[in-house]
Amino acid sequence: MKILVSSFTFPPQANGVAEIAKAQAFGLAKRGHEVTVATDFDSSRSKDTWPDRINIKEFKVSGAANLRGGCQGETAQYGEFIDSYQGDVIICNCWQSWATDVAVQHFPRTRARKVMVSQGFNAHFWHPYSRFAWGLGKWLRAQPYVWSLPKMIKAFDHVILLSPRRDAARFLDHWLARQFFPRRCSIIPNGVNLSDLQNARTDFRKQFNIQSKFLLLNVANYCDRKNQLATLRDFMRVNRADSTLVFIGSEFNDYFAQMKSFHDSNRIRFPLAKVIFLEKTPKETINAAYLAANVFILSAKQETQPLVILDAMACGVPFISTDVGCVSEFPGGWVIPSGEKTTQAIHRLLDDADLRRQLGEQGKKACAEKYDWNQIIDAYEKLFARLIPP
Repeated sequence: MKILVSSFTFPPQANGVAEIAKAQAFGLAKRGHEVTVATDFDSSRSKDTWPDRINIKEFKVSGAANLRGGCQGETAQYGEFIDSYQGDVIICNCWQSWATDVAVQHFPRTRARKVMVSQGFNAHFWHPYSRFAWGLGKWLRAQPYVWSLPKMIKAFDHVILLSPRRDAARFLDHWLARQFFPRRCSIIPNGVNLSDLQNARTDFRKQFNIQSKFLLLNVANYCDRKNQLATLRDFMRVNRADSTLVFIGSEFNDYFAQMKSFHDSNRIRFPLAKVIFLEKTPKETINAAYLAANVFILSAKQETQPLVILDAMACGVPFISTDVGCVSEFPGGWVIPSGEKTTQAIHRLLDDADLRRQLGEQGKKACAEKYDWNQIIDAYEKLFARLIPP
């Protein structure tokens, strides 16, 4: 079967969507399918690292239909590529991205079956600002995109949703799909590559000279949406000599500068709180960090189905998370508001080895039984077989 994986981002970019697209492409190619990846241009991307059955097509495109300026760059070339694609299936990852928004316009001219793998929907969100009127223009510009969502869903032969949830927070597309196209949607979650995570060779503690008994971990790009300032604040209030918190982000930026400032200004108040900030960390080292961790913390303001929590679960690490996306469906951790309750939860987990072990086993079992990419690729193949009758 010839399959196109279309994604606005792909490794070496370090984000969740890039990792999902890679898992799809590698998993399907490993099964013998001929896979093409249509993605952004990246001068650092080495095509020599991909299996022979994966062909990379790069386009210098940016933006999305719901943003000021829309999609920019080689949109015509990408559209022509979709028009001429002679494969069996086109997989689009994410609404609100050029890879989907441009492709949908060209779907009528290609015979391939079209499948959307939704990572949630948030164009309808009002993002709060310090002043009321701020953000109003951005929100208004996004509303035509929201109103066009039923039409966009109709353009696909099938929509894959990550969770049974159908709410207005991150799963508005699920509610609309069930209302208008109930036979065109199914639930297939994101997953983890168990072997990659569990076979990391780096000794993370030794590499970064972490000598405390407990290691707490947060992996996320440094930004307000991930809300690491809350994680930092809640951990520093724990103020224990036996614990170290490690942040791993893509790169140090203005938001990281706020975190560093908060940390430095509170060191006298919380002298025992040890914190390490990392950036541009290789994937193998991140995997080693999961294996070395005792607790994973995520204080995000918005998520859909965060891969970082799945990675922690796969390594048997209990998690503490805010109630975002479908995190409440995950076993192996606690959904708790950031603030004093998170500080108390950290104390409780660090003080109870049996509880940590019990939660870790629950998460690890769920990953082996439900969130393993091998099983997810099985589900993809079964869906494609239904969409393309013999």
